[in-house]
Amino acid sequence: MNKHFLFVFAFLSMLTVANAQLNQNPCKFLGNITTSYNWQEQADAKETNEKYYQLWDQITSENGSKWGSIHTGRGQFNWTNADRAYNYAKEHGFPFKFHCLIWGSQYPSWIKNLSVSETYDVIVEWMDAVKAHYPDLELIDVVNEAICVNGQYHSPYNETKIIEALGGTGRTGYDWIIKAFHMARERWPNAKLIYNDYNTFRWQKNEFIALVKALIDGGAPIDAYGAQSHDLTDMEFDEFKRAMDETQQKLGIPMYITEYDIGTDNDALQLQRYKEQIPYMWEADYVAGVTLWGWIYGKTWTTNGNSGIVNKNGQGEDRPAMKWLREYMATDAAKNAKSPFCGGGSATIQLSANTIQLGDSISITATAKMQAEIDHIDFFAGDELLVHKYISPYVWHYTPQETGSHIITIVAYDKQGNEIEESAELFVCAARAPFNGNPAEIPGTIEVEEFDKGCDGIAFHDSDNKNEGDANIQEGGVDVVSGGDNYAIGYTATDEWLEYTVNVTQSGDYALSAFAASGLEGSGFQLYWDGKELGDEISVPQTGEESWDVYKEITAGELFLQEGVHTLRLTITNPYCNIDKLVFAPVGTGTSLNDAMSDFTGVCDLYTLLGVKVKSINLEYEDLNDWKSELNDGVYMLKNESGKIKMIVIGE
Repeated sequence: MNKHFLFVFAFLSMLTVANAQLNQNPCKFLGNITTSYNWQEQADAKETNEKYYQLWDQITSENGSKWGSIHTGRGQFNWTNADRAYNYAKEHGFPFKFHCLIWGSQYPSWIKNLSVSETYDVIVEWMDAVKAHYPDLELIDVVNEAICVNGQYHSPYNETKIIEALGGTGRTGYDWIIKAFHMARERWPNAKLIYNDYNTFRWQKNEFIALVKALIDGGAPIDAYGAQSHDLTDMEFDEFKRAMDETQQKLGIPMYITEYDIGTDNDALQLQRYKEQIPYMWEADYVAGVTLWGWIYGKTWTTNGNSGIVNKNGQGEDRPAMKWLREYMATDAAKNAKSPFCGGGSATIQLSANTIQLGDSISITATAKMQAEIDHIDFFAGDELLVHKYISPYVWHYTPQETGSHIITIVAYDKQGNEIEESAELFVCAARAPFNGNPAEIPGTIEVEEFDKGCDGIAFHDSDNKNEGDANIQEGGVDVVSGGDNYAIGYTATDEWLEYTVNVTQSGDYALSAFAASGLEGSGFQLYWDGKELGDEISVPQTGEESWDVYKEITAGELFLQEGVHTLRLTITNPYCNIDKLVFAPVGTGTSLNDAMSDFTGVCDLYTLLGVKVKSINLEYEDLNDWKSELNDGVYMLKNESGKIKMIVIGE
């Protein structure tokens, strides 16, 4: 991705100031933050002899523009501290970065008690207010610190309904972030939209790469990724270099070093890391700018403010790292380092949806900025040319003919023959339908792994797109394992769900039994019937000592079910249970054996509810009533040669 963004104006309009600044490169910035780790922030600190603008040429408000400091109540906003940094940047002619729109920390505390729809309304209100107050933002951290590992986020997103309000995790695991980026692009079409995260070099590099790649592949209008760089003090250079190289090789879009600091009182160690890391960052042609996270000793967020590089002894003097930084920024290597946002052009692609059912259509919207006037934009699905578009707006409607992943690409050409392209991934799943073509019948058995076919978010929801089970009978990453009477779902996580289209052949009371396994205590799930809770939450006890191979029957009481076609949903409320099947048996003896078997012929097999085969019966020559006296009272399953199952009640 080659984007066009110049900060030259800062140097042309403030030439006398620029000569005093450390950075003399017109294509990158060397920025910093407001100086106090609290809500009452300022740019020019009294502790130093030099003004902020004499050192730095970009500003980020450390806390003042976060959601929690501005959005003080429904329709209430306090812009005071954010305005200080924004106005300072405008006054001195350099970029202001808005940090940040969505974060799982420092959000308004009052949103915790809102419903999903109310949370969405508040997010829209917040973004609209920021747009109205700052319509010309250049740099935006759209979402901050959202890496999820085993259902846990670095920031406490789960204390709110932010994720659900923005559409949930979806097929990518991060659909909600993609939605946030689209919302930001609608409001700031010309801003650089950034995803920003912590521990990206050392501790969660792979997870960070996977998240950003999911955003890129999912069609998010993301312009760059932000590596906070708080985790580098003890990182040796070779390890740091490998991590930085790998991240860029796998992502391929511009990088910002967003929150760099080396927190230590050891002057020699701080100097060593600056000398190793800063040149490698600064001279990388994919790095668009570096922002230090504070510079005055005692005024940064680290222990005792020890990431500061001036004023360690209270005399306004430089620490060795600062002395070196002044020297390095005056070198030709620093002055001439290339940037991804200096020259070239830019193109964006936006899909109206990133996951659709087969038969549905999407709209593809393209934009481009190039060195000369746009001549036309070509739209591709894979290698297939869909259309040449010569007139703006550049929009095309596309209906995929096959399921699976589709790469949608736009290629923009200007009138000088230059070209630039952008791509996004579209996932097409089969239209929703019952697993076996027809609704599962009740009374009968619902094999839990045989949920409806269709898209994640429509027929099911899984927390990731990986299949960790040993069986693959469905698309979409739902984890299916061998177990129970054949297969079961496993590796379950909280809030995952599956839906089934069912047909109740006769209204009445039904006894529900679940067959499940767990190697731990505390697992469970809840059933929903046409969107409403069906009975109580079903707790799954520990059935084996750290083993998920022991399946047991869990009786869940009696339920009244209305005749007709319905939707049954199974939602995991507490993780780590394997679930084999749900059995709905009619209560009492209201159906005679002859009536129950009226449409069964040939050889049929009789099973207990645990799946243990009792016997085979050839209905051409014998009747189940002949064996009734030899069977214990209870509920049995009769299965014919085509696989159809009926529930048989023996006794009272």
